[in-house]
Amino acid sequence: MSSHNIPVKATRHGFTLVEILVVITIIGILTAIAIPAVNNAIRTTRQGVIRMEISSLETAIEKYREKYGDYPPDFSDPGVVSRHYGNLFPRMSTNDSALLANLMSGTTIDRAEALVWALRGYSDDIQRPFTGPGGPLVWTGNGSNNYTDTSVTDTDRQNPANFQINSDRVNAFYDFEANRLGINTPDSTAPLTGANRYLSNDGDGDLFPTYAARSGGAPFVYFDSRTYTSSTGGYNGYSSTTFGSVRPYFSDQFNNNSTGADYATIDAALAAWKFINPNKFQIISAGLDDSFGSTVNTAGGQPVYFQYPTGAAMAPSTSVDSPGELLISGVSRYQESTFGSNSNAQFDNITNFSSGTLADDVP
Repeated sequence: MSSHNIPVKATRHGFTLVEILVVITIIGILTAIAIPAVNNAIRTTRQGVIRMEISSLETAIEKYREKYGDYPPDFSDPGVVSRHYGNLFPRMSTNDSALLANLMSGTTIDRAEALVWALRGYSDDIQRPFTGPGGPLVWTGNGSNNYTDTSVTDTDRQNPANFQINSDRVNAFYDFEANRLGINTPDSTAPLTGANRYLSNDGDGDLFPTYAARSGGAPFVYFDSRTYTSSTGGYNGYSSTTFGSVRPYFSDQFNNNSTGADYATIDAALAAWKFINPNKFQIISAGLDDSFGSTVNTAGGQPVYFQYPTGAAMAPSTSVDSPGELLISGVSRYQESTFGSNSNAQFDNITNFSSGTLADDVP
């Protein structure tokens, strides 16, 4: 048989252009399906981590109450703060008591700072719970003297400028991660005095750090139930130029007005609706967008509060006489845009009373 009669099998050298285009199309479709699913899974996981940490903070606050018989104040009402520490430390020295008063008069301690102040614990020195060993503050003075020096006066011991944040706390209720705790790092080659001290790095340079849900992000905020409805000191909420604003959330349960008359005060109107966790506290995180929301007010300037879980809105008024009349018509799902905001940033806020984000629980 001659060789030219043997059949030769054709050799294929590659894909045709049509086959390549089909493969590319299939990959594109699969990618379009997979990427949103992956991103959603990552987002859900990150939100879950924040919710778990809120649960841990909640447990820490309950441990605080077990030890001291009271929940920590959120520092929005000086009277509540004074009564709280008077009960906790009846033998507290005049110097520590006056120092705390000077701290509150010299700066505004917000709801994020109050959480860290309490959960980092106090000194075992019952006379010096704030400045004793292991307490919230440590003496710096002029960089060369000591707290007990005879040259140091009581006026010096009551001056916040002579202290820095203590990084060596002994009775902490919560293990704060250092990289998320808002404390600056002073120059180790210079004396610890003046501006070169361990101070908060949240922009106010005071002795009250915050704790962020993630490094560089928005802090956890704490609301004490005793001051949910208090208008003492003006704005009743947490507000930051960087992370937005938030007020405590009210529930879908209300208190009937038995007087038959219009609400006498703004605080009375606020009390018409029961707030979430009415005898405990609320912990709120800004979620993954690091924005709590906007400072929402009505056209008349009254503060707007949102209802969990519906996202309805309520504003206090002294010209109505029933809880239902305080609700703002047509608002649901935390619609901040109704009041002039550009977004509904509260939608992804995470709290100690929601299963995840507020959006997750909207009916």
